[in-house]
Amino acid sequence: MNKSHPLIISFILLASLSMTAWGAIPPPPVNQHLGIPDTQFNLLTKEVCWRCHKPAAVGEVDPPAGVPVKTTYLPDRHHQHLFTAIAGGPEQPPFMDADNDGIEDTTYTCLNCHELAAGSSGAMELVQSFRDCLFCHIVEGGERTVHHDTPLAKEGECGTCHGSLVRSLDAGTPPPTYDPSMITPWRSGKPNGDTNITSSAGTNPGNCDFCHNTADGDTIGTPDVPSGFGPITVFTNKQNHHGTGVPTITGSSKGSPCEWCHNIDQPAAEGIRGCQRCHDIASLHNIEYDADGDGIVPGSETAYQGHIGNTDNCWGCHGNNGEVGSLSFVEATPAAIIPQLNNINLATWKTGTAFEMSLFGSGFINQGGLGNATTYRPTVQLTDSAGSTTVLTPLSESVDALQVAIPGTLPADNYWIQIKKGSVLSNPIAATITPGVILGHALCLEKYRIIFLRGKNFSMYLPGLNTGTRITSGDGIEANVVYFWKDHMIAAVFYGGCPSEVVVTTIFDSITLEPVVW
Repeated sequence: MNKSHPLIISFILLASLSMTAWGAIPPPPVNQHLGIPDTQFNLLTKEVCWRCHKPAAVGEVDPPAGVPVKTTYLPDRHHQHLFTAIAGGPEQPPFMDADNDGIEDTTYTCLNCHELAAGSSGAMELVQSFRDCLFCHIVEGGERTVHHDTPLAKEGECGTCHGSLVRSLDAGTPPPTYDPSMITPWRSGKPNGDTNITSSAGTNPGNCDFCHNTADGDTIGTPDVPSGFGPITVFTNKQNHHGTGVPTITGSSKGSPCEWCHNIDQPAAEGIRGCQRCHDIASLHNIEYDADGDGIVPGSETAYQGHIGNTDNCWGCHGNNGEVGSLSFVEATPAAIIPQLNNINLATWKTGTAFEMSLFGSGFINQGGLGNATTYRPTVQLTDSAGSTTVLTPLSESVDALQVAIPGTLPADNYWIQIKKGSVLSNPIAATITPGVILGHALCLEKYRIIFLRGKNFSMYLPGLNTGTRITSGDGIEANVVYFWKDHMIAAVFYGGCPSEVVVTTIFDSITLEPVVW
């Protein structure tokens, strides 16, 4: 390791100075610019879900600005599962036997999720219970949110949703096997923490809860803390981790979730190493918020905006009441700082569409490497439902925005879009590419007044009002009977005769055509 790295030098100098030289007043609570806020998300009602997930109906509760999932159009994202395998688990549909044959279905159809019932007009209509997210996404118990009730969460695949801010269990750098030293951070209660400095919560440097805490250390919480999710109540670090509900998970192949973090057979000094199964050295030393908006330069940022922007931050984690001695900070050499993705300008589009996507967030560009001489720049990664990735180079970029050309060759699927910088990934935002209708031919038999349509991606038909699937004439007259509707073919009758134009509306698309009359 080259000892001339400026961040390392400043850390050593700081350790040797009188602690009266401490600069800005430290947190808690920490700012809430990056990742999931330091609060609990188990107050579940459909209205709470809508705070982050844009509702399907126009005019319903609009989520606050800056929420990283609000751009996802949920109907398209859900409809994309049509004809795919039902995986089971807590996210399985409410009606597992849609055709009432006494056997649970293995492939999604519309009626696995939607229920038809007679409406006031006498026609069949959709029962609107599907607009309540908790109708399908059921929490099995404990304090965990629906997000931590997914198969991914149950197997400790944290990084899939959190990006590089939180590693998937044991996916990062393994916890060290050497003895903890005086600079090793503790969750709380570090025996040799720097007692010369005390935060407003009554905690000392060298502990995570020196910054990650309520303002006064009280478990009641600090209310009205600004965040991208609107004003929140910040709780203690212990409450936030236990309040995920992860400790109540059962049936995981990774063993008891309590043991993911704790090993009661180890002394406290060794037990703190459990944190590094998800918060490893490499991820902790790549967290910083670009407070001044000019790009991140490790060691030269405003204090307490992250972990590596200022030497005060270093002492907050590594502080102690002893001599620092020889430091080995190879893993701490700043590299690509984890970016935050807040918004994209389009979250659903049809296959074959090529366009320029705009992405907004923070930390897209940073300096790092030896002497901060390397500039780390972003790419855009799209991951489909099978896990295959496409990495695109931006057309233009800045520290908080970029534009990228989305090719028209991507197949219909649900995708996760992330900023990739070096080996780190931002949080994902979901997007959906929908299958547009492809028409083979349209024929109307005048004698029988039957329309035949051949093609692809007609999807499914729901025979009810306002279901989003219909076939009409150009002037809006409904087909009197739909005889057949499959993904590749439609047959319907118009008692008034062959219309000059036919409009086919599917769950993804609408197409107007002129049938050939025989």
